[in-house]
Amino acid sequence: MIKLKGLSESEVEVISKQIADAFYDYNYNEDDEGLIKFISSREKMYIYIGAIVRAAYKSGMLYATSKDREGFLVLSGEGVNSIGFADGMKMIFAEKSALGGFKKMKQFISACFAEGGSIETRMKKAKRKFLRIEVLVVRKEFQKQGFMKQMMDYAYELADKHGVPVILDTDDKDKSDRYEHLGMKLDRIRNCGERFHMYDLIREPEVA
Repeated sequence: MIKLKGLSESEVEVISKQIADAFYDYNYNEDDEGLIKFISSREKMYIYIGAIVRAAYKSGMLYATSKDREGFLVLSGEGVNSIGFADGMKMIFAEKSALGGFKKMKQFISACFAEGGSIETRMKKAKRKFLRIEVLVVRKEFQKQGFMKQMMDYAYELADKHGVPVILDTDDKDKSDRYEHLGMKLDRIRNCGERFHMYDLIREPEVA
């Protein structure tokens, strides 16, 4: 795994679109509509994901599997950086544009944090430190070649070093199943609306 730095704006744009395409083209299971429920076009997905990727890159939170960039990982929490205030505000306004205004953004946020809030919210309330997987994507042409496991193992190693759990939430049961297969444990399923569920997962640190 390598932390991406020294990239041009055009390189960041390419990476943003590669990640956005992976989200937009994902084939959800029949019970989940996921993010596509709120993002109505590929161009809006570019805006939404682009905002997240730019903020993550500027804050030193964006990783790739190798120089060939088969997959991308965004990490936050213990042992890594956090998004700065200015970049965070830019991200919020770009996301608002992608979602169609503040009203729809509020609906999206309310859905994502339904039924007691995200696992991150609950961890913070419990005053527990953690490493959070914000984004994990393998480009379509490199899928089923072990890159997802490579990124998960990197997150586990970093979390174990700091003695904290790895957490994430995802919007599709099949994704959740794959994360469980790679060592995560399903903490809870939140019903966030018609054909929209959030699957909260956690992996506790290994004790030497």
